[in-house]
Amino acid sequence: MSYVYYYVEAYTACIFLLGIIFFKIQTGVNKQISQVYLGNLVLDLMLYFCAEIFWALVDGGILGNSNSMLYLSNIFTYVLISIAAYQWFLLSEAIQGDKSVENDPYKLLLSTPVWLSAILCITAYRTGLVYYVDDNGKFVNGKLYIVLIIVPFAYMIAASVKALGRALSKDKYAERSTYFMIGVFPVAPIALGLAQSIYWRIPFLCYGAVAAIFFIYISIQENLISLDPLTQINNRNQMYKYLAKKMRAEEAGLSLFLLIVDVDKLKNINEAYGHAEGDRALVRLTGAIKDACQGPRSRFFIARYGGDEFVVVAEMAYRAEATWLADQIKSNVRKLSSDGKQNYPLSVSVGIAQYDYSQPISMQAFIARADSDLYKQKKLGAG
Repeated sequence: MSYVYYYVEAYTACIFLLGIIFFKIQTGVNKQISQVYLGNLVLDLMLYFCAEIFWALVDGGILGNSNSMLYLSNIFTYVLISIAAYQWFLLSEAIQGDKSVENDPYKLLLSTPVWLSAILCITAYRTGLVYYVDDNGKFVNGKLYIVLIIVPFAYMIAASVKALGRALSKDKYAERSTYFMIGVFPVAPIALGLAQSIYWRIPFLCYGAVAAIFFIYISIQENLISLDPLTQINNRNQMYKYLAKKMRAEEAGLSLFLLIVDVDKLKNINEAYGHAEGDRALVRLTGAIKDACQGPRSRFFIARYGGDEFVVVAEMAYRAEATWLADQIKSNVRKLSSDGKQNYPLSVSVGIAQYDYSQPISMQAFIARADSDLYKQKKLGAG
């Protein structure tokens, strides 16, 4: 059939493109769980594309179109696309920081639809429930064929719904852009996958899948460049970019505040318990700051400014709100000392500066104001 050449050409090109990403992932130094899951997803998609090429060669009669070959080619394609969708769900949850995807029993339970799809495909030769080959050698959809369509799309839709739900949550403002990115990710593969489920011999899905993979890979790489490797929040350079943008554009009804959060006596923790424990303290403190900065009424940007300093850029209506936020951060950090997970007290000092758009100053001067207030707060604490 004339379509086979173009079908194979399209999927071969997509395998080559995914191979580049897979090589970069495997040779990269980033071995975070999200990167591992992305590598698994890319590998599975490459295998799925190979299965699609095999199917086209069988369907076109190039490798022979016996009943056994038709069944075998379809088993590979439907099972591998279900596994790929399952891998995407794991990846999306890992990017959002859901630790449950690291739990093997949970992942096994989550994979149940994949196993069901695989069993239906493998037994189709005898049952014909999902597909069968009729007396004329034509491939026909069975009564339960819809299951093979629902399973992969259900994983992708579930991942999108969960991400968008988190993005719209009043308590998840700080991570909203990441959640929206994950929620929008499956649009291309879902739309083009639906098209290919109707028009079997047109390679819609491979283009949508590759475009989506490149999108998520680039997004992850951008995060690596912009995030502090220890705490996984924005680094100093990203803070400078964000703050510069906010200092140029005043939001109606809101004031711009800069909070510098300094860890008290981190040096003592490092000396007494080692730098590894000091790093763990910084990670836990980051969580306390993020928890304090969740809320619908204000806008927050959190960054690690230095070794033991963090910055919160906040847009609020009143200075009293910034003072309340500083107190909430201090309270959250103090609570860390009472949960039994550390043998030392942990506290912070917070300096606050408010930007005056009617009398513009440089970014360095604005930061210096917050730093000056931090110094005063530390003196008051020591006193």
